[in-house]
Amino acid sequence: MMNKVGNVRIKFGVVGLTVYGDLDEPWFDVDEVIGLGIPIDGVEFDDSKFEDETHYINERGLYTVLAKGHSELSRAWRRIIFDQLIALRKERRMNIEQQFEEWDHALDDIYFDEDTGRLMRSVTVPGGDVEQVPYEEEV
Repeated sequence: MMNKVGNVRIKFGVVGLTVYGDLDEPWFDVDEVIGLGIPIDGVEFDDSKFEDETHYINERGLYTVLAKGHSELSRAWRRIIFDQLIALRKERRMNIEQQFEEWDHALDDIYFDEDTGRLMRSVTVPGGDVEQVPYEEEV
């Protein structure tokens, strides 16, 4: 059973959600997200799990639903996150062309497995071979 992280709740505007798992790799109860009026469509298969008849989404899943929404809260979320991305790019002394080159290069290691519906990533294993592993797996 997924355990709460003490009494930790995150807050963003009017939204408050209980954190499950741990603070570095948090999970959120989908029913609690839906209860706040946030639709959960668009969450990747890799970013959710079922445990004890409860559906959870991870941090990427939460960011996905916040970014895809049409509410004032979602619009504010996108503005804040995009402004942080722009600030991060500038802190790294990159122009927009350099940033997209970096992101385009990162795409080279991501593969969508149509049979499983999962995002995979390319990893180099001992011996130099490259294998495709589920994106969320540690290597």
